[in-house]
Amino acid sequence: MSVYMTEEEQIQAIKKWWSRYSSPILVVLSVLMLSVSGYRYWIWHQEKVTAEASTLYEHLMQSFSNHDVKDIRSYSNQLINRYSQTIYADAARMTLAKLNVEKNHLELAKSLLQTVAIHSKNSAFKQIAKIRLARLMIANKQFAEALDQFAVIDDSSYMTIVNELKGDIFVQQRDYEQAIQAYKQAIDQAKAQGIGNLFLEMKTNELAALTQSRNIQQTVVKTA
Repeated sequence: MSVYMTEEEQIQAIKKWWSRYSSPILVVLSVLMLSVSGYRYWIWHQEKVTAEASTLYEHLMQSFSNHDVKDIRSYSNQLINRYSQTIYADAARMTLAKLNVEKNHLELAKSLLQTVAIHSKNSAFKQIAKIRLARLMIANKQFAEALDQFAVIDDSSYMTIVNELKGDIFVQQRDYEQAIQAYKQAIDQAKAQGIGNLFLEMKTNELAALTQSRNIQQTVVKTA
């Protein structure tokens, strides 16, 4: 018997192989085609959603520039309700929070900022929302809560602002020594980033002078 198959034998062998394996092959091919089609649809859908959200955000920014409160609320709510998983929804929440602060609706502002601080997928937005929450707490003289909020900020690029605000808290608590330390940390961190802050240095120097003067007065009183 020849070791080589005839053409007809090869055809018969292929037919047998195809008869045996055609069903699973067709299933695999179908799954692959559906997967590719699904992925392409998902990409198209994401691009469509992003484009729509971007357009709405442009309208929101225009309304904000025009101080049109009604449209600001309208566009913000559309972004939050329709495009909640996009970065534009986070930006809308923060814009709406700012508007609520201006209107003295502080609890609404706090709720919006907390949503961004906890759930945003954007690290920068999360840090900024935490800082703005802390500012609200400072305005309400909730100093301990504000300091707790600062403790969960973990991005070093924001530590200049954090330490300056800590210093402001300590000043209001009349803890000038800690305030000076916090201000100096803020100055050092700003310099490490190649940024100067003349106003912060002025605050630190004025507070140091005030502290020195107070210490001298206390010494005079004690020795009198």
